[in-house]
Amino acid sequence: MGKLTLVEQALRLHKEYYGEDNFGTVVKDCDYYPKVAEIFINRKNRKIYSNLDIEPVASTVVHTGSSPVMAKAGRIKKLMFKDGSGAYRIHLGQNEVVHIIRFILNSKVRMEYAVGTTKSMSMLHNLCEAGRAKLNRSLPRKGIWKIGCYDGVYYHGKARKEEIENALRFSVHPKFNELENDFNQFFSDIDFYTRYGQPGMRKVLFTGPPGTGKTTIAKALGAKYQDKYVFVYADDYFKDVCYAAAQKKIPVIIIAEEVDELYRADAGTLSFLDGADTPRNLAGTYVIFSTNYPNRIDPRIRKRPGRIDRIISVGAFRTKAAAACAKMYLPDDINIDLKELGAVLDRTTPAEIKEIINIAIGMIRGTKNELTVDVIKNARAFLKGTLDLSVQEAEEDIEEREEIFKKNGAQPDYSSYLED
Repeated sequence: MGKLTLVEQALRLHKEYYGEDNFGTVVKDCDYYPKVAEIFINRKNRKIYSNLDIEPVASTVVHTGSSPVMAKAGRIKKLMFKDGSGAYRIHLGQNEVVHIIRFILNSKVRMEYAVGTTKSMSMLHNLCEAGRAKLNRSLPRKGIWKIGCYDGVYYHGKARKEEIENALRFSVHPKFNELENDFNQFFSDIDFYTRYGQPGMRKVLFTGPPGTGKTTIAKALGAKYQDKYVFVYADDYFKDVCYAAAQKKIPVIIIAEEVDELYRADAGTLSFLDGADTPRNLAGTYVIFSTNYPNRIDPRIRKRPGRIDRIISVGAFRTKAAAACAKMYLPDDINIDLKELGAVLDRTTPAEIKEIINIAIGMIRGTKNELTVDVIKNARAFLKGTLDLSVQEAEEDIEEREEIFKKNGAQPDYSSYLED
């Protein structure tokens, strides 16, 4: 038997700990180790970190690291690395562990596999989110925040600065002005929305295919008005934020993607949306929902006026908007006719435009060729070809997996898919 691949080693460590019958959940290249190492090294006497421990384990990957430090673990000190190659067993408490194998060749080439039960992987992910963020237990009054929950405690983590800066560039999206005008009108006329006992809530729904920029438009709004309002990425916690804002009487903008309760609404959700059980906020609550699948939304929400106040459809860009979007990703010294650029990128999404420009730049890298409209046109054709091929391969893979499922039953046979 040859040398085991990284993912095979990670799965072996997992099965040695949990038993052969536990297949585990595999997550690749999420950089969990440096995040959890940072938490372990810098932690203070916080309850949510008290059970965390990192144990190096044997593997074919040589333990190497950078920036060795002595970290306090209980009454003893341990030598730790902020990052490095090696295999690690992450103890999370409640008898849950995650095994991580990480290999770093250089600053650009690195690979990581994390394997654990569904519960332990969820615990690790939430810990990394909670442990590295600036936490606020109560709802902040300004800025852009993400709400989460770890070990039964709700927290608000501040959004990263680079994420906000990137979102602000997206205010060129043609649908941004439509959202901004509705947003400003609501808060300017908040007395109108709270008279006669009204709850002071407005609900907007973004619909459209993936990659069209629905979430980024909402982020751009937050980036522009973060010094005046608080924006919260809440998703399935949107009700909790609504109640917190009403209690503190502060204006709030809630961003919620693919909320489960919109697809499977119960009586409580319906009453919450139509005003019967909506917390009244005299300062105003502005909720921005988004979905890739509007037809899946419960008809009692989709077809009932008032439960959603406004629907904004976000589709692919036409020529002028496509050219404006492409300019964000083109090098500053590139001079391309915007009409020609827009014609080449007509009916593309922001996500596609970003990838097309990256492909085009890659095509001329290392050559003396200039970045022209023709190069971008070829890049679009290349992207379409790779996507078509991916769909074909996915369909073939589904058929193969169905055959394996018939032979092996409910548990997948991971060994046939182990390739680094």
